[in-house]
Amino acid sequence: MQAPQVLVVGGGLAGVSAAAALRAAGCGVRVIEREPAPGGRARGGARDGFRLDAAPFLVSARERHLLGLIADAGLAERMLPLRPVTVAQLSAGRIAETPPAGRPVEVSRIPGVRLREALRLGRLARLERRFAALLDPVRPEAAARLDDRSAADFVRLYFGASVWRRWAEPGLASDLLADPAEASRACFLLARAARGEAPLATLRGSPAALADALWSDADVLGDEATALAREAGELVVGLRGGGALRADAVVLALPAEPSARLAEALLVPAERELLAAARTAPALVLAAALERSPTRKATRLRVPSAEALPLASVSVEPGGAGAPAPAGAALVMAVATPAWSRTQLSAADGVVEKELLGALERVFPGTAGALRFCDLRRWEHAVPRFDVGRYRALARLRTLQAELRERGRRLYFAGDHWLAPTLEGAVASGRRAAAELCADFGV
Repeated sequence: MQAPQVLVVGGGLAGVSAAAALRAAGCGVRVIEREPAPGGRARGGARDGFRLDAAPFLVSARERHLLGLIADAGLAERMLPLRPVTVAQLSAGRIAETPPAGRPVEVSRIPGVRLREALRLGRLARLERRFAALLDPVRPEAAARLDDRSAADFVRLYFGASVWRRWAEPGLASDLLADPAEASRACFLLARAARGEAPLATLRGSPAALADALWSDADVLGDEATALAREAGELVVGLRGGGALRADAVVLALPAEPSARLAEALLVPAERELLAAARTAPALVLAAALERSPTRKATRLRVPSAEALPLASVSVEPGGAGAPAPAGAALVMAVATPAWSRTQLSAADGVVEKELLGALERVFPGTAGALRFCDLRRWEHAVPRFDVGRYRALARLRTLQAELRERGRRLYFAGDHWLAPTLEGAVASGRRAAAELCADFGV
């Protein structure tokens, strides 16, 4: 069979990873991106020698799809090895290192965790082994059976309220911006399955560099896909700048809402309903360039809700080789909680910066005196939410899409809202969409 011609709509990490896999399989591919540069929500910037990523992304050595994309892009020497990060937590105004793995004795040392409840975490490994067949990070819809209660209810029931409040909840809220009350227990268990006990780390370069490296001269920047239709056995994508592009197949590497809007004419009613139900969390991200670092090591500070601060997390990167800050300086990135961000999305920059800098001063006294400059980013739809019921919706969507592909609809979907709110989730979703397309066309 002749290799298909494919249009990928969306030039974020999901889109470029799908395109890279399809090109490697011999497909003809063009990517359409409405922004003037690829990268999507991974796109950052630079100022005065500081690399200002869109957010303080965390990764681990187990994230094989992301690391594979780095290798495919020829960026291994530039972006690897990963930079280790010390995970810490704020407790009553004090900072203490936090064990990410969840071993009972280690968790018992977290201030506020009751020993007898921490010891109950010995059951967690047994539960994860029992559920292992359902916990595939690349096929999260398999966890639909576990999508019957919230992570909060699950952890409180099995391990106790103090373990939830001081260990599980800060991890979910900080690392995934998950809603503590509504996140599914499947989200909690899949996050653990994805990274296991691998130490958390950061990349030695902007993730947007991946999109730049994999971008092709044939791809389209600065134009937006506005319509999708099927004509004479082909899929036709209309462009805002005029004209249309035709292809044998289309990959929509977009968030749920624009995917549903663009593909409305090709979707069945159940798909429209399930895509419309997808939810996102907003985030305000403040990057503060400092003359000196408040910590000796690269640190990710989780901020429990009990601390009554507008912060979900604070990332500190001391300057040096592979760091986003020059030697002797530091970059601090404060991520506001979704609840606080939602109320401040339309507030003036000065108001938001003052509040977040004040919160940073409470965490790291002296921040204000060391400040060179700050940079504020607003994300109305920062990350997808995986609340109770979302994995059941994903399972239903995947079933519908498989049936429609069997009938000849050559429409594929990618994006972190299909897998997980992480860089790995975005990349793995793109590769999964490419694999499905290649299987359908026999290439």
